[in-house]
Amino acid sequence: MNLEQVYARIWDCLAAAVREEKLPFKVMQAATIGLDGSPNVRTVLLRGVSERENLLTFHTDVRSPKIAELSHDPRIALVGVDSVRNVQIRVFGETRILRDGKARLDAWRCSPDHDLIVYRTRLAPGTPMSHAGDEFDETRDVLDPAEGLKHFCVVEVRPARLDWLDLSTWDRPQRARYVRQGDLWIHSWIAP
Repeated sequence: MNLEQVYARIWDCLAAAVREEKLPFKVMQAATIGLDGSPNVRTVLLRGVSERENLLTFHTDVRSPKIAELSHDPRIALVGVDSVRNVQIRVFGETRILRDGKARLDAWRCSPDHDLIVYRTRLAPGTPMSHAGDEFDETRDVLDPAEGLKHFCVVEVRPARLDWLDLSTWDRPQRARYVRQGDLWIHSWIAP
């Protein structure tokens, strides 16, 4: 593949992951800068991809530590791996947190109920508990959907740099870098 084909492949892989649950790159590791200055990494699920808009999205709980971190410093790095094909995609960019508005409400309405249950718990993510299940109240009920919505947000990522690493052939690994300058992507091969 040439650099233009690799670029198209990156966006194709990310878009496919949004359309189908079990594809690589649906599950991405998201790295932020912790409030104490240390790195912090966790898993997010890719929910939206638009190459035309240069936009990726994921959902999270507004009570989550990552929202405090991204509110303090909007920089983020995402990495996903296709372990079958030995391909890695890294995305570096800045975030915007949608705490209200139509896009957030549309995302909530389009999400399956089993994905939204975590927003309906009484405790914020990362809160210490004595027993598994303490995030629910005494009756083991979850909050009603309206209560869950107030904890739900969409995180938009505007990529500024993309990195493709292909180790599928042991004798010819390839790595490409794409850096956004204005509306253009400047691309180059780099050492794997």
